[in-house]
Amino acid sequence: MRVSVSPQEFRELLLSHHPDLPAFKNDVIVIAGRRVCAGCLLGYPAALGTLVLLRPSGFESIPAALLLALVSQLRKVSGTTTIQHLGRILAGVALGFGLGGAWWAAVNGVWAALLLLAAGAGIYLFIRVWSMKRELEKEGEKREPKLSE
Repeated sequence: MRVSVSPQEFRELLLSHHPDLPAFKNDVIVIAGRRVCAGCLLGYPAALGTLVLLRPSGFESIPAALLLALVSQLRKVSGTTTIQHLGRILAGVALGFGLGGAWWAAVNGVWAALLLLAAGAGIYLFIRVWSMKRELEKEGEKREPKLSE
């Protein structure tokens, strides 16, 4: 088992941490011949824009973050690339609200709000991992030869 990567492989991993398999073709955008994670490319600027322009703070930003993150996952039921990219932008906005709410809660010592945010982030992570696992399993089933044939 290899545990190191070459400099080229490391750059590729930073740009796109999704498997180079057909099931994940909508998770990447190709720019100048390089695979770039669509979620990172669209989500992080949306999160930064949310933090800078809207300056979310207070408890209300935490439920807003959780609701937006949940709604953003509806992109998984759409086969349309545009809807999927809009969902990624919405996930970025959710991240911006979550970071703003987390900062507010930490500064003000509202630990219950941080716990709520952590629970929501855990559920979101579970959904993402489950979704990727399901896609990998589907990809594996396509590649395995049928035993009955």
